[in-house]
Amino acid sequence: MLYDRGFFAAFDAKTGKPTYERKRLRNGRAFTSSPWASNGKIFCLNEYGETFVIKAGADYELSHINKLESEQLCMATPAIVDGKILLRTGDALYCIGKK
Repeated sequence: MLYDRGFFAAFDAKTGKPTYERKRLRNGRAFTSSPWASNGKIFCLNEYGETFVIKAGADYELSHINKLESEQLCMATPAIVDGKILLRTGDALYCIGKK
């Protein structure tokens, strides 16, 4: 679960019990878009164009943070199309994927 103020938590889908309690995303703030998952990782994009990459699993582990070059807010949930991810900001549209 991603909280809008930069916290992340995990719960067991069957029981609802916490896998781990809320963890603060380092310098995380202003999350509007929904997180997405791929290849054993969870991605959380904040309004400032920073994507926090968290390893999926029973233990919280922030893998790294990627920053977009855009100067505008990023509030839309990314779309995944044909193996590529589309990220929209106020002044740019990014298409990220393998050639």
